[in-house]
Amino acid sequence: MLFIRKTKQAMLLGAILSALIVRACPAAPLENAENYFSIGQGVATVYYRAEDSKVAHGYLGWAEAYKPRPEWLSASSLASLSIYIAPTQQEFINLSGGLLPEWGVACAIPGTDVIIVRSPRIVELWRENPREILNHEITHIFLDQYLEGARVPRWFHEGYALYASRMWGLENFLRFSVAVLAGRMFSLSELSRGMPENEEQAELAYIQSYTVVEYMFENWDDSQMQLLFERWRTTGDLDKALRTSLGLTLGRMEDKWRGWAGLRYGWLKLLTSATLIWIVAALLFLVVFARRRSQNKRKLEEMRRSEAWLIESSLPAGPGPQGAPRWVEGREISPGESGTGKADVEN
Repeated sequence: MLFIRKTKQAMLLGAILSALIVRACPAAPLENAENYFSIGQGVATVYYRAEDSKVAHGYLGWAEAYKPRPEWLSASSLASLSIYIAPTQQEFINLSGGLLPEWGVACAIPGTDVIIVRSPRIVELWRENPREILNHEITHIFLDQYLEGARVPRWFHEGYALYASRMWGLENFLRFSVAVLAGRMFSLSELSRGMPENEEQAELAYIQSYTVVEYMFENWDDSQMQLLFERWRTTGDLDKALRTSLGLTLGRMEDKWRGWAGLRYGWLKLLTSATLIWIVAALLFLVVFARRRSQNKRKLEEMRRSEAWLIESSLPAGPGPQGAPRWVEGREISPGESGTGKADVEN
């Protein structure tokens, strides 16, 4: 079972869906579901109270329109799906067995094909994007059905749900880049056993899980991934499926992912490296030097023009004593020559 929640940090940043967290939750005692209406279409059924009738019809439409990602999986469809919309927080607690935190928003129960979600009426934060939440939960149900009971590591379940529902944003990118820089990534064996209990570490674990799934789908083509999933269903084990489809062990795949993640998300490491700092400092020095040199050159030109003007303005331009030379524009002229450079003509 899984539930999703919104981090306080993401709320402050206004990133409505970028920091969703998914964790395990216990089996829900659905025998507590009383006085619910139901509507169904195809394999999906939505259970709701009267006040959520409009919401229920929307959820049913979204469930019917659900398409798994990537495209080669879209030929497969859900076998069955039941969605319960809890009209109040107390009802959500009743349906989920009371073991979810108060900020839990939704949970999926693989193996039972059931999703329990708090009504958007009572969760203002999610009011604008309930479809993304529903798609996230449906993805967990779909994956369990598609792999037909195979063992799915926790990191893949969570990472694939985030990948398929596109719950990934800039904040997540920055958060994981910092983790790569600090060397704070988890081993996949750790994440296979479960997610950390600490809130911040759990958030990082889900982000990391996303990047592993992202690596798999972006670095192997559709035919390779299809073969991997087929072998996974047959063997029931991801490590065996990797060996028989791609010739990799799970450990070797993890090494490749770490190298890829270091290049893709390790840009902060480059930005904070000593080498880059010296390169930037040298470039800044050259820019400042060239600018200062250009400024000095302009100042020298201005000084030359000023000196020439001072010399010209300090000397008399009119006629001096009889026979004395006169200067015009830095040039000596004879007594019989006018300031225009032409000889004076007597009338």
